[in-house]
Amino acid sequence: MKSSFESGDFTGWTIQGKGWSIYAKAASNGEKSAMCSIAKGDAPEMKACVRTIAKADAGWVVKGSVDVAGKIKGNSKATVVLMCIDAEGKTLRESKKVITKPSATFQTITLSDFVVPSGTAETYLMLVVETIKTSTAKEWWRFDNVVVEVE
Repeated sequence: MKSSFESGDFTGWTIQGKGWSIYAKAASNGEKSAMCSIAKGDAPEMKACVRTIAKADAGWVVKGSVDVAGKIKGNSKATVVLMCIDAEGKTLRESKKVITKPSATFQTITLSDFVVPSGTAETYLMLVVETIKTSTAKEWWRFDNVVVEVE
């Protein structure tokens, strides 16, 4: 294995958008989980929590999984994405799963493995929460036990 990481505390992640926090209660694994809250009345928008995957060079295989839980009323969805981009920001390869009906308890989401293509400048893991219509109720998404392997 060339590199890997497991995250229970979300150190080194970049937050984009409001509503993200570290939640330390009853995490499925590790000590903490990331939580994204949506307030009643929130307008449609995307919020992300992003981590750069080091040493994901061309020809290596990237694997990833994350535990996801949520309580929603149909106003939002979550997407877990592993992606490779070139120097201009063009997506070269990605593996993603969209979650529209989460469990209130953690369930593991496993992404399809892929080979890092030549020309890759950066590889990222993104946890995206999208409010798809003006929220009619408070909703939340939690992410924990993130595992990424580069082999």
